[in-house]
Amino acid sequence: MKSALILLIVLVAGATAKLTLPRLPLNVLMRGGWPMIDDERIVGGTQASPNEFPYQISLRRLGSHICGASIYKSGWIITAAHCTDGTAVGSLSIVAGEHSLSINSGNEQTRNVAAKHEHVSYSSRTQENDICLLELSSPLTLNSVVGVVRIPAQGAQTAVGTNCVVSGWGTTSSGGSTIPDILRKVTVPIVSDDTCRGSYGTNAITDSMICAGFRLGGADSCQGDSGGPLVDEGTNLLIGVVSWGIGCADAGYYGVYTEVSYFHNWIVSFAG
Repeated sequence: MKSALILLIVLVAGATAKLTLPRLPLNVLMRGGWPMIDDERIVGGTQASPNEFPYQISLRRLGSHICGASIYKSGWIITAAHCTDGTAVGSLSIVAGEHSLSINSGNEQTRNVAAKHEHVSYSSRTQENDICLLELSSPLTLNSVVGVVRIPAQGAQTAVGTNCVVSGWGTTSSGGSTIPDILRKVTVPIVSDDTCRGSYGTNAITDSMICAGFRLGGADSCQGDSGGPLVDEGTNLLIGVVSWGIGCADAGYYGVYTEVSYFHNWIVSFAG
């Protein structure tokens, strides 16, 4: 049996205004240091079927789940830079073929991380270039329940309104504390950069970011889904990596993702 995650998250709510925060990994949340945070998981979604998303990865620190990630190649994983920033490589591992964080199905494959390649221009202040490649100690065995996700061409644009699915393990409400251990999913539409800038400000949304969600909220990724996949339901291309936002599924605020097509050439330069 896998150890259950027990989290104690102290929320200091001295003001009603919410902060623009990266969708933080669990190890950062437990270290504290943020004056107000929202709990971190898929909001407004449903449980995924076992191994519905064979590219889905659970990124671990010292054996505990901290972030999501995606399989790019058998020996390479894509995640968010804020998931690994400041974390020793030797403490990181990944689990593929995961569905329940607490029950072994026999499909799981665990690998240590041999090297991490955070984008050299990643900014923890603005979350620009929030992407990281993880090189595994040995390749995964690809099969029907552990598989790769394709990435779009350099500069490819995803049309506004395109439905994408985001998946991860996490709480089911913004600011909630319920921590289901079953992988969850939610479908959200791509919104225009201008629409997203209307929520966050002109300078907050850069060319390396893409936004998705609903104007009235209700469905979103959230913290701890950090680093996980946003995949086009029609093409099955990895469109985004869960990065940041204000709240989770709150009206007027969209989820912000690292736009993978912006980094196609960078990814290929490391992982081929």
